[in-house]
Amino acid sequence: MTTGSRRTIALTGATGFVGRHVVDRLLEEEDLELRCLVRPSSHVDSLRDRGPRVSLCVGDVGRPETLAPLLEGAWGVVNLAGYRDFWSASRALYDELNHRGAHNVFRAAVDAHVHRAVQVSTPLAFGVPERNPFDERDAPGPHPSDYARSKHRGDRAAWHLHESAGLPLTVVHLAAVIGAGDPRPTMEVRRAVEGWLPALVGADTTYTYVYVRDAAEAIVRALLSPTSVGRAYLIGTQRATTREYFEIIGRLAGVAVPRWNLPEGMLLPLARALEVVSSLTGQRPALPVDILKTTAAGSLLFDGGRAVRELGMEYTPLETALAEAVDEIRRERPA
Repeated sequence: MTTGSRRTIALTGATGFVGRHVVDRLLEEEDLELRCLVRPSSHVDSLRDRGPRVSLCVGDVGRPETLAPLLEGAWGVVNLAGYRDFWSASRALYDELNHRGAHNVFRAAVDAHVHRAVQVSTPLAFGVPERNPFDERDAPGPHPSDYARSKHRGDRAAWHLHESAGLPLTVVHLAAVIGAGDPRPTMEVRRAVEGWLPALVGADTTYTYVYVRDAAEAIVRALLSPTSVGRAYLIGTQRATTREYFEIIGRLAGVAVPRWNLPEGMLLPLARALEVVSSLTGQRPALPVDILKTTAAGSLLFDGGRAVRELGMEYTPLETALAEAVDEIRRERPA
């Protein structure tokens, strides 16, 4: 649909950590208007405050019958909906949101004849490939977590629709996203700042990180690029070992960094016991088993050169991204 000369972009996950920044970045494009899928329980005040170029559509990626109004007349769609954590009280949630939800969104996109479709994924969807560093051409390896496995399945569902039904698909694999406003404890910034991190796990394991605003930039560039259809992009270049990551946080927050590094094998029995307790309480365990499995798999390194060459991506230093997150947490603490 167009209003005047504007193209409509349909968004799922617009109220999430990355989604809020994608909304901001899309609104910088004067020829776009946004239609955002929200649940009846979603907090939508921030979206309502964005002005007349943002509209809301009540629905759920798990309910295909609610998605046609979201996609009707849309020029493009960005699927940001999903469950981004290494533990859930219901394991079925991973498949429901990350796999079947992606399929439902993109099936509706095919029916609506959109011009562009972007699936937002993770490098963890590649599992543990044979080659390290890997790139977009590598075949996935074993997946150490339900989260990684479900994202891989969601990506494959989208690629199947690209190949069988002509979905104009681009997949964007975001490295570990850092910045202020992250409600999930996955990146452990808050626990480190507040002194609740007793020891390190996988201290010498290296991961790649990306600033949340850079992540949003990559998604929008992939959506609007005239040459991105049929391409996958690994997003992020800022690497650090787990020890280096927490040393940056410690320096920024003025807190001590744990020196001890505990082997995953030693912690697995404790983590499994904590998950039994969590299954009864519904509260996230302090040490999810899937985090240990992921760190035990070793460093996950990729070559992000394609996004630099084809999308013109440039990246914010990891320390700048962490400084934003640390400053937010420190401002929340009582004086």
